[in-house]
Amino acid sequence: MNMQRSVKTLSREQPTFTQVTSPLITLFALPKPFVDPLTVRIQKNAIHSWTQLSPAVEVILFGDDYGIEEAADELGVRYGGPIRRNAFGTPLLSDAFRRVHELAESPSLMYTNSDVIFRNDLLEAAERILARDDFSQFVAFGQRHDLQIDRLLDLSQESDRIWLQQQLVATARRSPVVCKEYFLFPRGIYESIPDFAVGRGNWDNWMIYHARKREIPVINATRSIVALHQYHNYKHLKTSRLGCYVTCPEARENQRLAGGRHLVAGSCGTWRMTDEDIRPIPRAALNGDFWLNLSEFSRMILKMPFER
Repeated sequence: MNMQRSVKTLSREQPTFTQVTSPLITLFALPKPFVDPLTVRIQKNAIHSWTQLSPAVEVILFGDDYGIEEAADELGVRYGGPIRRNAFGTPLLSDAFRRVHELAESPSLMYTNSDVIFRNDLLEAAERILARDDFSQFVAFGQRHDLQIDRLLDLSQESDRIWLQQQLVATARRSPVVCKEYFLFPRGIYESIPDFAVGRGNWDNWMIYHARKREIPVINATRSIVALHQYHNYKHLKTSRLGCYVTCPEARENQRLAGGRHLVAGSCGTWRMTDEDIRPIPRAALNGDFWLNLSEFSRMILKMPFER
């Protein structure tokens, strides 16, 4: 893949969409504990990038693991409080989705993983989706671009934005289509979801499968929103990546709650967003994005037992 073609230039120039007095998107997340230096750096880089999208975006962090409330205060974002946990002590996404509907001040919500850096193209894409009369209901999702970041970033500084752009063009790799890093949707669609454990497999496939089953437009925004995923390990789980997403008891419980893995239909949209337009995907029921990406998915699966 030619990254120079697929990646836009980082900029501090905001689109007119951000000239607002109240947020249009509430971005929420359930960070890991702020304990080991790598996790602290990764999560601070991500959350700080979200604050650069203010005032169009408000940020709410949920959870009572070590350092989350303090990080929210330090980075100037809202703290949503503790979240219910399952029998293994893992926070439940259902509680976060319910509570964000109570706390958010915006008409649209966006869940994201806590290691993803976003930039202005998120706002540009959201503006285009929200301007469409035929998308009164929708869910937009996207794959990630993986890259190694070995420093704490301040994206309010031009030098750090330039450095990040250089790393992105030189080293970033787009993940397989099954790797979904965020979900953007209007209030109400996911106010009540099953008691999925955060950070385990199968729940993200359910998000797409559930929307498609209800004939809600599912927009693959990967080409328009570059979600920058910072490489990390899985030491916090004391298992491999395969265990985290597929074989551990919590991943299997997520699968049960979801009514299956929904791996194929749960990885593919019914609409595709590009820089030019948003158009229906021809023969979306065939889930062509998954099958065309099968070789990349297979390579990822072969590596998973060894990633810790």
